[in-house]
Amino acid sequence: MKIQFFLGLSFLYSIGFAQPANDNCSNAVELCPGVTLSGTTTDATADAASDHAFCYTPSSTVWFKFTTNDVGGNVDINFSNLVIDPTPTLGQDLQAIIYAVGTDCDQLTYSIFSACGNSSGADFTVSTALACDPNTTYFVQVNGSNVGTGVTDPASVNFDINASGPGIDKTYPTVSLSAGDVDLCQGDDEPLNLTITDCDDTVRIDWYYDGDLLLSTTEDTFSTALLPDTGELQVIVFCDEVCNISDTSNAILFNVTPIEANAGPDKFIKEGDQVTIEGSGSGDPEWTPSSYLSNTTSFQPISSPPEDQTYFLTVTNGACSATDEMTVYVGEVIQIYHAFTPNGDNVNDKWIIGNSSQFPNMEVNIYDRSGQRVFSATNYDSPDQWWDGTFKGKDLPVSAYYYVIDLKDTGTDDDIYKGVVTIIR
Repeated sequence: MKIQFFLGLSFLYSIGFAQPANDNCSNAVELCPGVTLSGTTTDATADAASDHAFCYTPSSTVWFKFTTNDVGGNVDINFSNLVIDPTPTLGQDLQAIIYAVGTDCDQLTYSIFSACGNSSGADFTVSTALACDPNTTYFVQVNGSNVGTGVTDPASVNFDINASGPGIDKTYPTVSLSAGDVDLCQGDDEPLNLTITDCDDTVRIDWYYDGDLLLSTTEDTFSTALLPDTGELQVIVFCDEVCNISDTSNAILFNVTPIEANAGPDKFIKEGDQVTIEGSGSGDPEWTPSSYLSNTTSFQPISSPPEDQTYFLTVTNGACSATDEMTVYVGEVIQIYHAFTPNGDNVNDKWIIGNSSQFPNMEVNIYDRSGQRVFSATNYDSPDQWWDGTFKGKDLPVSAYYYVIDLKDTGTDDDIYKGVVTIIR
Protein backbone atom coordinates (compact mmCIF):
# COMPACT_ATOMS: atom_id res chain seq x y z
CA MET A 1 0.00 0.00 0.00
CA LYS A 2 1.35 3.42 -0.94
CA ILE A 3 1.46 5.99 1.85
CA GLN A 4 1.71 9.65 0.86
CA PHE A 5 3.36 12.08 3.25
CA PHE A 6 2.48 15.79 3.33
CA LEU A 7 4.11 18.67 5.15
CA GLY A 8 1.74 21.01 6.90
CA LEU A 9 -1.45 18.99 6.57
CA SER A 10 -3.39 21.10 9.00
CA PHE A 11 -3.59 24.81 9.63
CA LEU A 12 -5.14 25.57 13.00
CA TYR A 13 -6.37 28.99 13.97
CA SER A 14 -6.70 30.59 17.34
CA ILE A 15 -10.40 30.76 18.14
CA GLY A 16 -11.75 33.62 20.20
CA PHE A 17 -8.38 34.91 21.34
CA ALA A 18 -6.62 36.53 18.36
CA GLN A 19 -6.98 37.23 14.70
CA PRO A 20 -6.54 34.18 12.46
CA ALA A 21 -3.07 33.87 10.97
CA ASN A 22 -4.50 34.38 7.47
CA ASP A 23 -6.54 37.46 8.41
CA ASN A 24 -5.17 39.35 5.40
CA CYS A 25 -4.35 38.52 1.80
CA SER A 26 -0.58 38.66 2.25
CA ASN A 27 -0.81 35.76 4.71
CA ALA A 28 -3.08 33.62 2.53
CA VAL A 29 -2.73 29.90 3.29
CA GLU A 30 -1.88 27.54 0.44
CA LEU A 31 -4.48 24.93 -0.50
CA CYS A 32 -2.92 21.70 -1.75
CA PRO A 33 -4.66 18.82 -3.56
CA GLY A 34 -5.97 16.14 -1.25
CA VAL A 35 -5.41 18.22 1.88
CA THR A 36 -8.23 19.55 4.08
CA LEU A 37 -7.48 22.53 6.31
CA SER A 38 -9.40 23.97 9.25
CA GLY A 39 -10.29 27.67 9.22
CA THR A 40 -12.29 30.25 11.12
CA THR A 41 -13.63 33.77 10.68
CA THR A 42 -13.73 34.31 14.45
CA ASP A 43 -11.99 37.58 15.31
CA ALA A 44 -11.08 38.16 11.66
CA THR A 45 -11.13 41.71 10.32
CA ALA A 46 -11.55 43.43 6.98
CA ASP A 47 -8.65 45.16 5.23
CA ALA A 48 -9.61 47.94 2.85
CA ALA A 49 -6.28 47.71 1.03
CA SER A 50 -6.65 44.08 -0.03
CA ASP A 51 -10.37 43.21 0.37
CA HIS A 52 -12.85 43.95 -2.39
CA ALA A 53 -16.66 44.05 -2.33
CA PHE A 54 -17.64 42.28 -5.55
CA CYS A 55 -20.75 40.53 -4.26
CA TYR A 56 -20.78 41.09 -0.50
CA THR A 57 -19.35 43.62 1.90
CA PRO A 58 -16.19 42.22 3.50
CA SER A 59 -16.41 42.36 7.28
CA SER A 60 -14.35 39.47 8.69
CA THR A 61 -12.24 38.00 5.90
CA VAL A 62 -9.67 35.22 5.85
CA TRP A 63 -7.64 34.28 2.80
CA PHE A 64 -6.49 31.15 1.02
CA LYS A 65 -4.75 30.58 -2.30
CA PHE A 66 -3.99 27.73 -4.67
CA THR A 67 -1.52 27.19 -7.48
CA THR A 68 -2.60 25.27 -10.55
CA ASN A 69 -0.73 22.35 -12.08
CA ASP A 70 1.14 22.23 -15.39
CA VAL A 71 -2.08 21.73 -17.35
CA GLY A 72 -4.58 24.04 -15.67
CA GLY A 73 -8.35 23.64 -15.69
CA ASN A 74 -11.31 24.11 -13.37
CA VAL A 75 -10.88 24.11 -9.59
CA ASP A 76 -13.49 23.60 -6.85
CA ILE A 77 -13.14 25.12 -3.38
CA ASN A 78 -15.12 22.90 -1.01
CA PHE A 79 -16.43 24.01 2.39
CA SER A 80 -17.68 21.49 4.95
CA ASN A 81 -18.33 21.00 8.66
CA LEU A 82 -19.54 24.59 9.15
CA VAL A 83 -20.11 25.52 12.79
CA ILE A 84 -21.76 28.96 13.13
CA ASP A 85 -22.04 30.82 16.43
CA PRO A 86 -25.84 31.27 16.86
CA THR A 87 -25.62 34.47 18.93
CA PRO A 88 -28.46 36.74 17.56
CA THR A 89 -26.18 39.75 17.19
CA LEU A 90 -23.80 37.81 14.93
CA GLY A 91 -24.25 37.22 11.21
CA GLN A 92 -25.18 33.67 10.22
CA ASP A 93 -23.67 33.22 6.74
CA LEU A 94 -20.27 32.16 5.43
CA GLN A 95 -19.40 33.73 2.07
CA ALA A 96 -16.58 33.04 -0.39
CA ILE A 97 -15.27 34.08 -3.80
CA ILE A 98 -12.29 33.17 -6.02
CA TYR A 99 -10.14 35.93 -7.50
CA ALA A 100 -7.69 35.99 -10.35
CA VAL A 101 -5.08 38.63 -9.54
CA GLY A 102 -2.60 40.61 -11.55
CA THR A 103 -0.55 41.60 -8.53
CA ASP A 104 -0.82 39.65 -5.29
CA CYS A 105 -3.06 41.39 -2.75
CA ASP A 106 -3.59 44.50 -4.86
CA GLN A 107 -7.37 44.82 -5.12
CA LEU A 108 -7.04 47.08 -8.14
CA THR A 109 -5.84 44.04 -10.11
CA TYR A 110 -8.51 41.57 -8.91
CA SER A 111 -10.93 40.00 -11.32
CA ILE A 112 -13.79 37.82 -10.11
CA PHE A 113 -13.24 34.22 -11.15
CA SER A 114 -16.24 32.43 -9.63
CA ALA A 115 -19.81 32.89 -8.56
CA CYS A 116 -20.24 34.08 -4.99
CA GLY A 117 -20.67 31.25 -2.51
CA ASN A 118 -22.96 31.62 0.48
CA SER A 119 -24.17 29.22 3.18
CA SER A 120 -25.96 29.34 6.52
CA GLY A 121 -24.52 26.04 7.69
CA ALA A 122 -24.71 23.51 4.84
CA ASP A 123 -21.65 22.28 2.96
CA PHE A 124 -21.07 24.21 -0.25
CA THR A 125 -18.64 24.56 -3.14
CA VAL A 126 -17.31 27.58 -5.01
CA SER A 127 -16.09 26.74 -8.52
CA THR A 128 -13.96 28.66 -10.98
CA ALA A 129 -16.08 30.13 -13.76
CA LEU A 130 -13.41 29.49 -16.39
CA ALA A 131 -10.54 27.06 -16.76
CA CYS A 132 -7.58 28.28 -14.72
CA ASP A 133 -4.30 28.99 -16.44
CA PRO A 134 -1.51 26.47 -15.72
CA ASN A 135 1.08 27.21 -13.03
CA THR A 136 -0.87 30.24 -11.79
CA THR A 137 -1.84 31.33 -8.29
CA TYR A 138 -5.45 32.27 -7.50
CA PHE A 139 -6.83 33.67 -4.24
CA VAL A 140 -9.89 32.68 -2.22
CA GLN A 141 -11.55 35.25 0.03
CA VAL A 142 -13.77 33.85 2.82
CA ASN A 143 -16.03 36.19 4.79
CA GLY A 144 -18.27 36.04 7.84
CA SER A 145 -21.39 38.04 6.90
CA ASN A 146 -22.51 41.08 8.85
CA VAL A 147 -26.11 41.43 7.65
CA GLY A 148 -29.51 40.57 9.06
CA THR A 149 -32.06 41.91 11.52
CA GLY A 150 -30.43 42.77 14.83
CA VAL A 151 -26.96 41.82 13.55
CA THR A 152 -24.16 44.06 14.81
CA ASP A 153 -21.09 41.85 14.30
CA PRO A 154 -19.75 39.50 11.61
CA ALA A 155 -20.51 35.80 11.59
CA SER A 156 -18.17 33.64 13.65
CA VAL A 157 -17.76 30.45 11.62
CA ASN A 158 -15.44 27.47 11.93
CA PHE A 159 -15.11 25.38 8.77
CA ASP A 160 -13.04 22.88 6.80
CA ILE A 161 -11.77 23.79 3.34
CA ASN A 162 -10.07 21.92 0.49
CA ALA A 163 -9.37 22.38 -3.20
CA SER A 164 -10.02 19.78 -5.90
CA GLY A 165 -10.43 19.48 -9.64
CA PRO A 166 -8.35 18.94 -12.77
CA GLY A 167 -6.69 22.35 -12.48
CA ILE A 168 -5.02 21.51 -9.16
CA ASP A 169 -4.80 17.73 -9.08
CA LYS A 170 -1.25 16.43 -9.30
CA THR A 171 0.38 13.17 -10.30
CA TYR A 172 2.03 11.85 -7.18
CA PRO A 173 5.66 10.80 -7.30
CA THR A 174 6.85 7.23 -6.94
CA VAL A 175 10.20 6.15 -5.58
CA SER A 176 11.97 2.80 -5.45
CA LEU A 177 15.33 1.71 -4.05
CA SER A 178 17.59 -1.19 -4.98
CA ALA A 179 21.14 -2.35 -4.22
CA GLY A 180 23.48 -4.86 -5.83
CA ASP A 181 24.84 -6.26 -2.56
CA VAL A 182 23.27 -6.10 0.90
CA ASP A 183 26.08 -7.88 2.78
CA LEU A 184 28.58 -5.17 3.65
CA CYS A 185 31.64 -4.51 5.72
CA GLN A 186 31.27 -1.34 7.78
CA GLY A 187 32.53 1.56 5.66
CA ASP A 188 31.86 -0.13 2.29
CA ASP A 189 30.38 2.17 -0.36
CA GLU A 190 27.89 -0.02 -2.23
CA PRO A 191 26.21 1.57 -5.29
CA LEU A 192 22.48 2.18 -4.85
CA ASN A 193 19.84 2.73 -7.49
CA LEU A 194 17.20 5.31 -6.53
CA THR A 195 14.41 5.63 -9.10
CA ILE A 196 12.10 8.67 -8.88
CA THR A 197 9.20 9.29 -11.26
CA ASP A 198 6.68 12.14 -11.60
CA CYS A 199 8.73 14.55 -9.51
CA ASP A 200 9.48 17.65 -11.58
CA ASP A 201 11.17 19.51 -8.74
CA THR A 202 12.78 17.47 -5.98
CA VAL A 203 12.57 19.54 -2.82
CA ARG A 204 14.23 17.11 -0.42
CA ILE A 205 15.35 13.50 -0.09
CA ASP A 206 15.38 12.02 3.41
CA TRP A 207 17.31 8.79 4.06
CA TYR A 208 16.13 6.77 7.05
CA TYR A 209 17.92 3.86 8.71
CA ASP A 210 15.93 1.73 11.12
CA GLY A 211 13.41 4.56 11.35
CA ASP A 212 15.97 7.25 12.25
CA LEU A 213 16.81 10.12 9.88
CA LEU A 214 20.37 9.53 8.70
CA LEU A 215 20.71 12.14 5.95
CA SER A 216 18.57 14.93 4.46
CA THR A 217 19.71 16.24 1.08
CA THR A 218 18.63 17.45 -2.34
CA GLU A 219 20.97 15.00 -4.08
CA ASP A 220 19.86 11.51 -5.13
CA THR A 221 23.18 9.90 -4.15
CA PHE A 222 23.91 8.10 -0.89
CA SER A 223 26.96 6.30 0.49
CA THR A 224 26.37 3.03 2.35
CA ALA A 225 29.61 3.83 4.20
CA LEU A 226 27.34 5.86 6.50
CA LEU A 227 25.52 2.71 7.70
CA PRO A 228 26.73 1.97 11.25
CA ASP A 229 25.41 -1.58 11.61
CA THR A 230 22.76 -4.00 10.35
CA GLY A 231 19.42 -2.34 9.63
CA GLU A 232 16.83 -1.24 7.06
CA LEU A 233 17.43 1.65 4.66
CA GLN A 234 14.45 3.60 3.31
CA VAL A 235 14.04 6.92 1.53
CA ILE A 236 11.28 9.56 1.40
CA VAL A 237 11.29 11.90 -1.59
CA PHE A 238 9.49 15.26 -1.30
CA CYS A 239 8.40 17.01 -4.49
CA ASP A 240 6.65 20.34 -5.24
CA GLU A 241 8.06 23.39 -3.48
CA VAL A 242 4.59 24.60 -2.52
CA CYS A 243 2.71 21.50 -1.40
CA ASN A 244 5.53 19.03 -0.68
CA ILE A 245 3.85 15.88 -1.94
CA SER A 246 5.97 12.81 -1.32
CA ASP A 247 6.43 9.08 -1.60
CA THR A 248 8.24 6.51 0.51
CA SER A 249 10.42 3.82 -1.02
CA ASN A 250 10.63 0.15 -0.24
CA ALA A 251 12.99 -0.80 2.61
CA ILE A 252 16.25 -2.70 2.04
CA LEU A 253 17.82 -4.75 4.83
CA PHE A 254 21.62 -4.39 4.92
CA ASN A 255 23.74 -6.87 6.85
CA VAL A 256 26.65 -4.72 8.03
CA THR A 257 29.65 -6.37 9.70
CA PRO A 258 31.22 -3.91 12.15
CA ILE A 259 34.87 -3.27 11.38
CA GLU A 260 37.07 -0.35 12.39
CA ALA A 261 40.78 0.26 12.82
CA ASN A 262 42.17 3.29 14.59
CA ALA A 263 45.92 3.17 15.18
CA GLY A 264 45.72 6.19 17.47
CA PRO A 265 47.77 9.38 17.47
CA ASP A 266 51.44 9.56 16.60
CA LYS A 267 53.73 9.39 19.61
CA PHE A 268 56.97 11.23 20.43
CA ILE A 269 59.58 9.79 22.79
CA LYS A 270 63.16 10.43 23.75
CA GLU A 271 65.76 7.91 22.68
CA GLY A 272 65.66 4.95 25.06
CA ASP A 273 62.12 5.62 26.24
CA GLN A 274 58.98 3.61 25.58
CA VAL A 275 55.38 4.56 24.95
CA THR A 276 51.95 2.92 24.90
CA ILE A 277 50.28 3.02 21.49
CA GLU A 278 46.60 4.02 21.75
CA GLY A 279 44.99 1.81 19.11
CA SER A 280 41.32 0.81 19.03
CA GLY A 281 38.77 -0.81 16.75
CA SER A 282 36.11 -3.47 16.19
CA GLY A 283 37.54 -6.92 15.54
CA ASP A 284 40.84 -8.75 16.06
CA PRO A 285 43.97 -6.54 15.92
CA GLU A 286 47.34 -7.27 14.31
CA TRP A 287 50.29 -4.84 14.29
CA THR A 288 53.04 -4.85 11.65
CA PRO A 289 55.94 -4.76 11.73
CA SER A 290 56.42 -6.50 15.05
CA SER A 291 59.70 -4.70 15.75
CA TYR A 292 60.03 -3.26 19.26
CA LEU A 293 56.42 -4.06 20.19
CA SER A 294 55.45 -5.79 23.43
CA ASN A 295 52.44 -7.48 21.79
CA THR A 296 51.31 -7.51 18.15
CA THR A 297 47.73 -8.67 18.88
CA SER A 298 46.81 -6.05 21.49
CA PHE A 299 45.17 -2.78 20.59
CA GLN A 300 47.54 -0.93 22.94
CA PRO A 301 51.00 -2.47 22.90
CA ILE A 302 54.15 -0.83 24.26
CA SER A 303 56.66 0.41 21.71
CA SER A 304 60.35 1.17 22.33
CA PRO A 305 62.05 1.71 18.96
CA PRO A 306 65.57 3.18 18.77
CA GLU A 307 64.53 5.38 15.83
CA ASP A 308 61.38 6.58 14.08
CA GLN A 309 59.05 3.65 13.39
CA THR A 310 55.70 3.50 11.54
CA TYR A 311 53.25 0.79 12.59
CA PHE A 312 50.21 -0.53 10.74
CA LEU A 313 47.16 -1.79 12.62
CA THR A 314 44.97 -4.29 10.74
CA VAL A 315 41.68 -5.27 12.35
CA THR A 316 39.82 -8.35 11.09
CA ASN A 317 36.22 -9.42 11.67
CA GLY A 318 35.26 -12.45 9.58
CA ALA A 319 35.72 -11.54 5.92
CA CYS A 320 36.06 -7.83 6.74
CA SER A 321 39.24 -5.94 7.55
CA ALA A 322 40.40 -2.36 8.03
CA THR A 323 43.86 -0.79 8.35
CA ASP A 324 45.26 2.37 9.91
CA GLU A 325 48.76 3.61 10.70
CA MET A 326 50.69 5.67 13.24
CA THR A 327 54.33 6.62 13.82
CA VAL A 328 56.49 6.64 16.93
CA TYR A 329 59.01 9.47 16.56
CA VAL A 330 62.27 9.21 18.48
CA GLY A 331 64.25 12.31 19.45
CA GLU A 332 63.30 15.62 20.99
CA VAL A 333 59.73 15.41 22.28
CA ILE A 334 59.12 19.12 21.75
CA GLN A 335 61.04 21.75 19.81
CA ILE A 336 61.79 24.89 21.78
CA TYR A 337 62.88 28.09 20.04
CA HIS A 338 65.12 30.31 22.09
CA ALA A 339 64.15 33.65 20.55
CA PHE A 340 61.33 35.35 18.62
CA THR A 341 60.69 38.81 17.13
CA PRO A 342 57.28 40.28 18.07
CA ASN A 343 57.63 43.40 15.88
CA GLY A 344 54.36 43.18 13.97
CA ASP A 345 55.75 41.98 10.62
CA ASN A 346 53.83 38.68 10.86
CA VAL A 347 57.07 36.73 10.82
CA ASN A 348 58.10 34.95 14.01
CA ASP A 349 55.82 37.31 15.98
CA LYS A 350 54.88 34.64 18.53
CA TRP A 351 56.82 32.09 20.53
CA ILE A 352 56.08 28.68 19.04
CA ILE A 353 56.75 25.36 20.75
CA GLY A 354 57.05 22.65 18.11
CA ASN A 355 54.87 19.53 18.58
CA SER A 356 52.93 21.13 21.45
CA SER A 357 49.67 19.78 19.99
CA GLN A 358 50.71 16.28 21.12
CA PHE A 359 50.44 17.38 24.76
CA PRO A 360 46.96 18.82 25.39
CA ASN A 361 47.64 19.26 29.12
CA MET A 362 50.93 21.11 28.65
CA GLU A 363 51.47 24.06 30.99
CA VAL A 364 53.69 26.98 29.98
CA ASN A 365 54.84 29.68 32.42
CA ILE A 366 57.21 32.55 31.62
CA TYR A 367 58.95 34.86 34.12
CA ASP A 368 60.97 38.06 33.82
CA ARG A 369 64.35 38.64 35.47
CA SER A 370 62.72 39.72 38.72
CA GLY A 371 60.76 36.48 38.95
CA GLN A 372 57.38 37.97 38.08
CA ARG A 373 55.25 35.67 35.95
CA VAL A 374 54.42 37.51 32.73
CA PHE A 375 52.65 34.69 30.87
CA SER A 376 50.79 31.46 31.64
CA ALA A 377 48.87 29.05 29.41
CA THR A 378 47.53 25.51 29.25
CA ASN A 379 47.20 23.48 26.03
CA TYR A 380 49.72 25.55 24.08
CA ASP A 381 48.81 24.33 20.59
CA SER A 382 47.25 27.16 18.55
CA PRO A 383 48.23 30.71 17.53
CA ASP A 384 45.66 32.32 19.82
CA GLN A 385 47.41 30.67 22.79
CA TRP A 386 51.01 31.41 21.83
CA TRP A 387 52.87 34.14 23.70
CA ASP A 388 53.20 37.40 21.75
CA GLY A 389 55.73 39.09 24.02
CA THR A 390 53.23 41.20 25.94
CA PHE A 391 52.15 41.42 29.57
CA LYS A 392 48.78 42.88 30.48
CA GLY A 393 48.39 44.11 26.89
CA LYS A 394 51.69 45.99 26.78
CA ASP A 395 54.86 45.10 24.88
CA LEU A 396 57.63 43.76 27.10
CA PRO A 397 61.16 45.11 26.59
CA VAL A 398 63.92 43.34 24.71
CA SER A 399 65.35 40.91 27.24
CA ALA A 400 65.77 37.26 28.18
CA TYR A 401 62.84 35.55 29.94
CA TYR A 402 62.82 32.32 31.90
CA TYR A 403 60.37 29.57 30.86
CA VAL A 404 59.10 26.46 32.61
CA ILE A 405 57.26 23.93 30.44
CA ASP A 406 55.47 20.97 32.01
CA LEU A 407 54.16 18.43 29.47
CA LYS A 408 51.85 16.84 32.07
CA ASP A 409 52.36 13.55 30.23
CA THR A 410 54.25 10.96 32.29
CA GLY A 411 54.03 12.64 35.68
CA THR A 412 57.83 12.51 36.05
CA ASP A 413 60.64 15.05 35.90
CA ASP A 414 61.08 14.11 32.24
CA ASP A 415 58.02 16.25 31.56
CA ILE A 416 59.73 19.44 32.79
CA TYR A 417 61.68 21.71 30.45
CA LYS A 418 63.38 24.88 31.67
CA GLY A 419 65.37 27.52 29.82
CA VAL A 420 65.57 31.03 28.46
CA VAL A 421 63.72 32.66 25.58
CA THR A 422 64.77 36.08 24.29
CA ILE A 423 62.56 38.82 22.85
CA ILE A 424 64.22 40.55 19.90
CA ARG A 425 62.57 43.58 18.29
